[in-house]
Amino acid sequence: MSDERDEIKARISIVDLVGQSIALKRSGKYWKGLCPFHPDKNPSFDVSETTGYYRCRACGENGDIFTWVMKTQNVEFPEALKILAERAGVTLKRIGTREDKSQREVRKAIMEEARAFFTAQLSQSETARAYLEKRGLDEAVAKTWELGYAADIDVALTTHLKKKGLPLQEAKSLFLAEEDSSGGFFDKFRGRLMFPIRDERGELVAFGGRLLGDGVPKYINSGDTPIFRKSRVLYGLYQSKDLVAKSGRAVLVEGYLDVIACHCAGVKTAVASLGTSLTEDHAKLLKRWASEVVVFYDGDAAGKKAAERALSVLNEAGNRVRVALLPTGQDPDTLLRSLGADAVQKAVDQGLSPLEFRLAMLEATLKPDQEDFWTGVVGALAECDAMPAVDAQVARLVHKYHQGRSHEIEEAKLRADVRRARSSLHRDRRRAEPAVPRAFVPDPISARAYVVFHAVLHEPLRAEAWPAILEEGLMDSEAAEQLALALRGKWGEKPPVGAAASWIGGIEDETLRELFSRAEDPRYSASSESLAACVSLLRSDRQRRDAEQLSAIKGEGADLAAIAERLKAAAVENPFWHFDKDPPEKGSGGDAGFL
Repeated sequence: MSDERDEIKARISIVDLVGQSIALKRSGKYWKGLCPFHPDKNPSFDVSETTGYYRCRACGENGDIFTWVMKTQNVEFPEALKILAERAGVTLKRIGTREDKSQREVRKAIMEEARAFFTAQLSQSETARAYLEKRGLDEAVAKTWELGYAADIDVALTTHLKKKGLPLQEAKSLFLAEEDSSGGFFDKFRGRLMFPIRDERGELVAFGGRLLGDGVPKYINSGDTPIFRKSRVLYGLYQSKDLVAKSGRAVLVEGYLDVIACHCAGVKTAVASLGTSLTEDHAKLLKRWASEVVVFYDGDAAGKKAAERALSVLNEAGNRVRVALLPTGQDPDTLLRSLGADAVQKAVDQGLSPLEFRLAMLEATLKPDQEDFWTGVVGALAECDAMPAVDAQVARLVHKYHQGRSHEIEEAKLRADVRRARSSLHRDRRRAEPAVPRAFVPDPISARAYVVFHAVLHEPLRAEAWPAILEEGLMDSEAAEQLALALRGKWGEKPPVGAAASWIGGIEDETLRELFSRAEDPRYSASSESLAACVSLLRSDRQRRDAEQLSAIKGEGADLAAIAERLKAAAVENPFWHFDKDPPEKGSGGDAGFL
């Protein structure tokens, strides 16, 4: 895979790729422009043709061509790899064998044939058409959402697929057919309104079915299959992703008909999880597309409880969240049909903050003279880090529920309770946090070390600079030594060949790659003369460090002697240092012999 990535990077100019989206202007060795990842008035976005990396000096965003596609097109790495491979004309040989490709084509054919079959069945079913009419869904809506109908016949779809020459065993793996004890196949969906489910790329991956008559379960959703993971797909995201990205807001509802109702009401950023509670993967998917999520669940007790769970999952993933409250017993679909599109839009626009929602739930279910009420209030306020919002709610609650008492005293009491609860909460969180190794944090790299790395970036000087990379202990900081170690570990005694953009991705640590890319800063430009001078200065620094180590050591004489021998050798290399005496005796003082 790394060979394919290197070939793609060698064929695609990062300047050309980025330049298709933002205006770039040449400035020395860099191309500069306005950063697309934050409001940027002064060009702070640098793109390097040499390293194949971009970096914003203001907000810190950085990466290569793959990172660029992932962040600007909201895709994961495999999809970015496919996009760039197609652009570069590179065949991804390791994606799958011919046999795998054939199986994918068969699965795709089965799914599309099933969708077309369900669509045809809808036009023939008076029951299904009557149901759609009752729900206010006309023919145009049904066509937009590709709605269909699974006839209440055991073998309607399986018979159709068999006539088309498609394997029913594969249909079973796709949750469209079931096998009986005799080896025969029958339909998984029967007597149901059918909702085709497409992933964010538009691939048909699953179906949902709603029972039209009496019975249970009301809904059947495709289980996990070779092409579908329900925890990673949101219904409606394919249809709404452009508007979600543009507006920065997604509206999260509970079901298929709720999504369709919201879109009919003009809330065209509505999506839904698929017959399962919101998962961490769903939250991450929303985070990629939207900066804010409005939870718009049913107004019954179950819906409010589900909204609480969704809040927790979304907050954990770093999403900004609001909650739209619905009247008890209402859902977006019934709200649209009873009060119209304006009511749906208004409910979404007036969504509550998580704190407001939690307090509203307490006020709706408990009375202020109950101890649990104020315990819940203190807990909700303690979990909120937005102090202005906490202060506003403290004042509101005291004025509302402590009539006839000193508001100042009651507010002070409530704030004290909140502070104690917050301190306790933070202590509990610290105890629960697992111990993790301290991550490597780059310390500053000197200009002379950067010159060495700069020389490595440029092929004419790479051979001259490589001996310095191989020289252990030469670099004068932890970050520089880590980077040199990474280069040695990857390429050994032979430096990499070709343009830096084609091999720099071989440095596995992203932090080190970004650190290396800074070496192309014109302040650290290298020539043979400057490279030699910087290496000499780095060696002098190493000698100084060894001298300090010798001065500090109070160990065995043999250890001191080994260091002294090294210093004698170093003194030959640098006339500014000399060692003119034998190693100091044990206990005689570490700085003897240095002039």
